[in-house]
Amino acid sequence: MFGPLLQTVESEGGTTAIAVAVFLGQATAFVVACWIAKRSYDGYRDVRRKPLLWLALGITLLAAVPTVLRFLLPTVLGASSVTTAILATSSEIAGLVAILYTVYGRP
Repeated sequence: MFGPLLQTVESEGGTTAIAVAVFLGQATAFVVACWIAKRSYDGYRDVRRKPLLWLALGITLLAAVPTVLRFLLPTVLGASSVTTAILATSSEIAGLVAILYTVYGRP
């Protein structure tokens, strides 16, 4: 499973240990972001407060989606670094806007 990923990092001058550490860090960030988003969504379902729904969406777009995009687009689809950066950054901006709407808007 890690073969192509590790080969890519090693061919670019990194070591296997660095590749594994980066992968584990990204996986941890993804799991934590999904857990926080799920807890926010569960809170929304319990009390039907729209700010919790917007918060769950914002956290998902801010942390979980860019993590997946940065890993899957270049690895699976062979997307360029520019495409990956644009899509991941767009997701992060949308997540921040959703969180700002939660704080300052009237959802």
